[in-house]
Order: sequence, then structure tokens, then C-alpha cells
Amino acid sequence: MFDHGFDPGYVFRHPVFLVTFIIAIPAWIIAFASQAAAEAKYSSADGRTPVVNTLWFNIWIQLAVIIHLFLALASDSLAIHRFQLAVVLAIATVFAVHGVEFIFQPQGALIAVGVGWLLLTMVDLVWIIYLTSEEESFFYNLLNSGGTAGLSGPDRRMRSAPIPHRDSVSGFGNGGGEMGIGGMNNMSRGISSHSIGGGGGGIGGGYPVGGGSGGYAPAATEGTPQKASSARHDYASPGGEEPEYKHRAKAMYAYSASPDDPNEVSFAKGDILEVLDNTGKWFQVRTPTGATGIAPSNYLTLL
Repeated sequence: MFDHGFDPGYVFRHPVFLVTFIIAIPAWIIAFASQAAAEAKYSSADGRTPVVNTLWFNIWIQLAVIIHLFLALASDSLAIHRFQLAVVLAIATVFAVHGVEFIFQPQGALIAVGVGWLLLTMVDLVWIIYLTSEEESFFYNLLNSGGTAGLSGPDRRMRSAPIPHRDSVSGFGNGGGEMGIGGMNNMSRGISSHSIGGGGGGIGGGYPVGGGSGGYAPAATEGTPQKASSARHDYASPGGEEPEYKHRAKAMYAYSASPDDPNEVSFAKGDILEVLDNTGKWFQVRTPTGATGIAPSNYLTLL
């Protein structure tokens, strides 16, 4: 979980998680303390079962969820834990709703039990909505309206799983130097391509030229925009001059290039990238290190 470091600041800088943890921790203490008080003062009808019954099971489930969520946020690994957290939170919410019923009891300790579980239920619902919202959804954008605090998107950690039947068409390479476009033959599709020179220290790869719509090869993962398999444009300037980068973009998140796609480039959060082409879901960019290739547009903001 801590392969990518540990920074509690992710929690404290995110408005939604900061507020919900401020509510959840005292609410858990209230629920736990009042349950203990209720067991000491009162007894059940048969005198054998606990007064709050299954809430003793749920109080520990709730504590585990609070700790697990905090660690996942602090290690910026929420994307790979969100499904598990959402499922356990849904189960905890069912028991928590049962605890809210104690708020209508006349005994003070039982009322406190109900108050604690009412607060925990509201927090659980907010967390479930956040964890189950996709990156482009209304609720995800609403809950992140105060900023993401630098957290990676929901699908950021899913990108390491390759998609079957990946096209083997290459585009811009991931090396340094000036940009160049090579050629290749796509035997399976019967598409031929031609090579265009691109300055000194060219980069391997190329664009297949032929019919069909523009785009790139399919992405290797679910968490990045999809790339189609045919050509978009020829970017080399006449006479082999270096293409003109007309736009600049700021990286909102860190991105690691897929080892299965040499066309992608890696960059750090906050890097300023030069953009050659900003159409489509993958931009043609040059990083501050001089590497040229493609980058997912949803990780960038044009300046």
C-alpha cells in the first residue's frame, strides 16, 4: 500500500475527506462509549443478549473502514482499494441504520448510541458515493469541487492491467531529441505507411497512413483514454524542421508511461508540457526532459 509513499496531507488538504473524518472519528467514539454505557446500565429482554445486539459487530467494522480509508488516502492508492471499501461500507451502513433507531429510545445512553450511528451513517453514505463515482460523473466533480488535494483519479492505479487484442501500431516514441516519424507495415490490416524524416535524433514509431478515422492504437488500460488504430496527421514540417509547439499544458496528476506502449511519456504532477496537437483524448507533447510522445488529455490542463 505504501509503495508510493505516505502523506496524511492528502486527507487534510481534501475538503470532503477532512470534514468527514472530523465527523467520523468523534462519532465512532460516541457510539462506542454509549454502547458500553448502555450495556452497563440496561439489560435485554432475555437477559443474555447484548442490549445493542449486532452493533458490537458493526462498531469494529466501522473502525476498520475508517483506518483503511485513511491509509488508502495517505498512500494515494484509493483507486485500487475503492471497490473493497465501497462493499464493506455498504454492509456497515446497513447495520448503522439499525443503530440510528436507538435515537427514539427514552434512555440517555441509548439516545447517544443513536446519535453516534446517525453521524456515522451520513459519513458512510458520502464515502460510498465518492468511492463509486466515475471520474466524469456529476457526484465525483461535486465532491471534488474544492480540489482533489493531488489525489490520483479513480482509475489511475488500474492502468497496469493490459487489455487483450492490443493493436501493435506505434506512434511517437518515448525518447529524447527532436521529433521524427518512422514507418511500418500493418500486415494484418493490409495498411501500408510511409516514413517522414524529422530532424536529428529521430524517434522510433510512426503513423500508419490509409483510410479510416484518425486516432491511435487502443490504450493498454481502462484508466486512460482509448486510442484508435489509424492515422491522424503528419506532423513533420517541410524540410525536416522540428514541429512547432503552439500550446502548453500543466500536468494535474503524475503519470507513468505504460511499459507496453513505447509511445507514451511519463511526467510529474505540476510539469509544464509543450503540446503539438491537443485534439482528441491523447495529446502529442514534449516533456520538460525532452521526451516526446503521447499523454492522456484528462491528466492535463491547457494553459
